[in-house]
Amino acid sequence: MTKYDLFRRRIAPIAFGLAIVLIARDACNKEERTNATIVLDYGSAESRVHAIDAEVWSEGSLNAKFHRVALPGQKMIGPSRFKLLTPSKDGELRFDVDVGTDDHRKFTRRFHADEDATITIPLESDLR
Repeated sequence: MTKYDLFRRRIAPIAFGLAIVLIARDACNKEERTNATIVLDYGSAESRVHAIDAEVWSEGSLNAKFHRVALPGQKMIGPSRFKLLTPSKDGELRFDVDVGTDDHRKFTRRFHADEDATITIPLESDLR
């Protein structure tokens, strides 16, 4: 039996099987995601909020964006909540909030999400 025959009959099938297992494992791990609901609580500053943009960052990459604008003629933006599907349980929310007359507030909040959790993010202190 030559070295080529040994490789072709014994080592190549094992290497092929290992490659299939590693590809399947990688594909399965990418599907592990955490589902949660984010609720933004404006508190007493709700009447001043005209628009909000939020970005969800996790593991160094942008995972989701949320945008909400108060309707013309409305005094309040209304309840702001969105579903989140993130690859890790920890992340960062980056906010850009328009509180009227060219006043934009930019700030960041860290979060930890368990599966099917509802996370309330208080924003009142940053919007005063």
